[in-house]
Amino acid sequence: MTRLESYPKAAVPRDVAVQIRSYTRIQWPHVEQRIGDKLWEVPAGFPARNFVLLDGEKLISHAEANFRSIEHAAETFNVGGLSAVFTFPGYRGKGHATQVVRAATEFLDDNGADLSILFCGEPLHRFYAACGWERVDGAQILSGDRAAPTRYEHGIVMMRSTSAKGRAAKLRLAAEPIYVGERTW
Repeated sequence: MTRLESYPKAAVPRDVAVQIRSYTRIQWPHVEQRIGDKLWEVPAGFPARNFVLLDGEKLISHAEANFRSIEHAAETFNVGGLSAVFTFPGYRGKGHATQVVRAATEFLDDNGADLSILFCGEPLHRFYAACGWERVDGAQILSGDRAAPTRYEHGIVMMRSTSAKGRAAKLRLAAEPIYVGERTW
């Protein structure tokens, strides 16, 4: 029987963290450079909550919701991020990812995100749209060295504007470069 659990990133049980990290090392090897030899990194100043769907001790599906403060056009926004969404291959097509994504999205909405952002490949944008996210073509998400940032160009940017402040700034945020810090999520 499956069960949905959520944990602050620092409190994810080690057996679950090992399964999350093992999958992410295979799926997104570029993250390996960022984390190095640590099994589980909890970056300071980057609050995150992990949503997992478990079958006994086995991890089926995962999503991470995180927050950061971003300054843009003389305003500060609380920006949520959705990342590391996956379902182990043997469990795909059964709605498991929908469960963790909806739980993580609700968490972002209910915990003060003005705006939330996720990155995905072309095949997945319809999935995220069905979970309430909006594709934002032309979004300019910048990260890295603030003096010479790199623009995210590896896929599709999707957003949600949940607060009145985020909704009011939506068009501007979708059209102007947004620097999100040294790294994306």
